Order: sequence, then structure tokens, then C-alpha cells
Amino acid sequence: MPRTTQEQTQERHTFLLDLFRQQPDVSSKEALESFKQKFGGTINMKTFNQLREQAEDEAASAAPAPAPEPEVEAEPEVEAEEPEATVDDAAARLKAAATPEAINGTTSAPAKKPKAKGNGPKNIFVDAPKEHLTFLEGIIQQFQEAGAANIRIDHATDRWMVVVVDSK
Repeated sequence: MPRTTQEQTQERHTFLLDLFRQQPDVSSKEALESFKQKFGGTINMKTFNQLREQAEDEAASAAPAPAPEPEVEAEPEVEAEEPEATVDDAAARLKAAATPEAINGTTSAPAKKPKAKGNGPKNIFVDAPKEHLTFLEGIIQQFQEAGAANIRIDHATDRWMVVVVDSK
């Protein structure tokens, strides 16, 4: 079986995201069948679920629009903005990995964002295995190298870490 290129993977992800945006109530079985008919193969269920969650999050955060516009013309722009999207995706994946639903495998209604209580720094307590903390530390270092001076590790042990995010 030949490996899929990054462009093919992007096309497949875009297809599923568009499908989930246009038909938010489509069943997993129907979506997988549609994917198989279009591309003649299957997709990793983890990736499938991440794309569905991403589409649901976008729908929840976006203001109600009369009809979604086709993004055929926007593809070159998406490629130009890919580095920013990668950072946002990494942050979203990290946030998703830290949620209790991801840890114990249960899902519930999307949690509402807590209201900001002030302009001060936000402390984020992370209790995770050492491997996850090491991974998170690497991500924070990459953010800092990329110029994000408002995020830092305040306290850390081999079992937990406190990340501080200063408001801009």
C-alpha cells in the first residue's frame, strides 16, 4: 500500500471537515462510507474523531451563519497560514489531551469556557505522567522559541507542573 502524501492527507481531512460542517448530524458510519467511496480507503478513527470534534468546536464558536461558503478559493490562503494553524492545532490538541474526557474516555456536552476573572496571570495545574510532562515542557519551549514570552513553567515535579500564562 503506497503512503499518502501530505497533500492527499490534507485533501482527505478537508473533505471530512467539510462533510461535518455541512451535515453536523451525519452518523459516523455514513461519514466513513462517504470517505471510503471518495478515496477508496479508510481513515484512522482517532483522526476521524479529532476532525469531527474540530468541526463541532468551530460550529460552536462561530456565530450562526446562513449557509457555509465553499472554501475552494480559500485553499491557497490556508496553505499560506499553515504555520499559525499548526500552532493553534497543537494548542487545541494539548488542551484536548488535558481534559478529563480524553483521560477517562467519556464524552459529555462541550464545556463552556470559564469567564475571565481578571487581567492577571492564569495558573494551569497539570497532573500527568512524566512522559506527558516532558512532552508539554518541549511544547512550551517551542512556544517560547517562537516568541511567546507570556507562557512559562512556574513549578514542576516528576508528577505535576504549574504553567503560567500572562495576559497580553
